[in-house]
Amino acid sequence: MDKKHNLSITLFTVSSSPLPYAEKLKKIREIGYQSIQGGFERGMTNREHKDLLDSLGIEMSCFGGGFEDIQANPEKYIEGCHYFGCDEVMIGTMPTECRYDYDGYMRAIEMMNKMGQELSKGGVWLCYHNHAQEFRRFANGKRGIDLLYENLDPSGVHFLLDTHWLQSGGADILEWIEKCSDRMQYLHVKDYRIAPANYHTGIGEVDKQFAQVGSGALPWQEIIDTGLKCGVKAFIVEQDKVYDEDPFACAAESYATLKACGLH
Repeated sequence: MDKKHNLSITLFTVSSSPLPYAEKLKKIREIGYQSIQGGFERGMTNREHKDLLDSLGIEMSCFGGGFEDIQANPEKYIEGCHYFGCDEVMIGTMPTECRYDYDGYMRAIEMMNKMGQELSKGGVWLCYHNHAQEFRRFANGKRGIDLLYENLDPSGVHFLLDTHWLQSGGADILEWIEKCSDRMQYLHVKDYRIAPANYHTGIGEVDKQFAQVGSGALPWQEIIDTGLKCGVKAFIVEQDKVYDEDPFACAAESYATLKACGLH
């Protein structure tokens, strides 16, 4: 579905804030964001949730949900997506027990293809969000990401790639955006930062950190330009940890960088 805004955010970015949901939304809107990635909100009906978003001038870019919940009740997610004007529902990863070997991946892929088939009956795609673990290589020479790319059915399942996790997995971010150009509508954007090493740390043994967009190592103008060329509808800010920083200040820094790259 067409969106007014191609700059979005998931409120996971500000999860460390103790503010209630509505207050978080207000602060996000004050920064300038007019789009969020969301889903069902505990304690609110869809009508109450959408009325709140509408009152703040916020649209929903992409829906999200849990693997088992979508699998058990795809109709609920079709209805939710339609209500909020979304055409995809994201799962954050595959079940834990499927992540360790080739057979586990293939079981997860079979389940996801079935989920995608059910959602597609209502005009909704399932989309898969990667982490670094998909770039492990199995004994047969295949990486998890290769199995997903080769075996997920694009008629029902899309990708929602994540820039930080692509970098962490050793992948070429621009190459993977281009590779998924006809199978991806939304992209998670967060930077990849090498933490300062202290004198106790061995050379090379430095922590890798999540970072606000523009404060790390990734080439943001190239990422945005490639994403737009490849049909990405919304670039969704997601910062898993903000460490000791103010989460709203981090969200504002990411917003400013992405605005400067031409998003709105």
